[in-house]
Order: sequence, then structure tokens, then C-alpha cells
Amino acid sequence: MKKIILFLILVSLFSYDSQSQVSKRDLRNIEAWTVSVGVNAVGSLGTRNPFEKLGDFEFNRPLALSVQHRWSRYLSVEQDFTMNRFKITSRIDNGSLPEEFNYFSTNTYVKYFFSDELFPETLWLDLFVGGGLGVFSIDELNTSANLILGGAYWFNSNIGVRLQGVGKFAFNAKDNRFDNNHFQYVLQVMFRL
Repeated sequence: MKKIILFLILVSLFSYDSQSQVSKRDLRNIEAWTVSVGVNAVGSLGTRNPFEKLGDFEFNRPLALSVQHRWSRYLSVEQDFTMNRFKITSRIDNGSLPEEFNYFSTNTYVKYFFSDELFPETLWLDLFVGGGLGVFSIDELNTSANLILGGAYWFNSNIGVRLQGVGKFAFNAKDNRFDNNHFQYVLQVMFRL
């Protein structure tokens, strides 16, 4: 985790443009594509509180990739891919695992950006909510309806960092021992194309 934080600090130092030199059009680019890469933490703790036991979230091989297209001032669509791993010492829904399990998910979201409404003069911040559908696997394949909340900080017109939390509500939660409702947090560096 220290290496990730150091990397984000270095990216911010080397890519920083004065906000006064960047136009509002550049920072709020409509019809922009972004590619993001980062890490994720997955928690399936058998609780409805997304902030309970944050230290128990899985952070093993935590790759997160996504592609987003913002087609208007307020709306975008995103496709993401995440991988992680549950170790044999991990707990899912307060139960022990019989073996290590790889976690994989892919999700499609529609996001609504509301920063302009709350902070019209703040060009470097994008706040969003959204929803979508996803497919994930721990032990078996399952589908989910997802709710997302997050924000992005733009260092300049092309590079930013994003933190988002996702609640994943599995369609067949009662039929699956491990592949059921869970939370996922994602931290990514964003590159606007």
C-alpha cells in the first residue's frame, strides 16, 4: 500500500498544471474517454455496513482496470474489470474458506455526475453516483445489481485519481455460499484520452 501511495504522490508532482492555466472546457471535457488502472479491496463480511471491519477486506492481487466514456456533462458509461484473491485465512460471511479463491468481476455502470450542481467553480473535482449490472465469481459465477458512489480529483486536464465504493447485490445470494452480496472499493489513476 505504501508503494501505491508513493506512486500517486509522484504522479501528482510530475503532472501538476496550475489550475489557472487549464480551461474549464479541458477539465470538464464532454465526450471524453478515460482509461483507469489501479487497485481494489473486496469485502464479503456478512454485514450491511460497508465501513465495518475495513481491515478485513481482501487486498491480494488487487488489479482494477476500466474504460469510461462521458457523453454529456452529467452522464457516462463505464466498463470495469477487477481481480483479487481470498486467502484460506479469509472469512466470507463470517465463515471460513476451505481453500483459496480467486475473485473476478466485470461490471457496466451508468454514472451521474453532480459536482457542477454543488460546486460550480470547482473544476478539479468530479463527484458521481450510479448503478449497473455485473458478473462476478468467487467459487461460482453469479450476477449482481450494483450501486456506486465516488469521486475523482484531476491533477491536470489529462491525469486524475478516483476513489469509488460499490455495493454489489447478488441475484442468487441465497443459492450461493460465497458468491453473494459484497462491497468493493477501488482506487485508480485516470488518464483522459
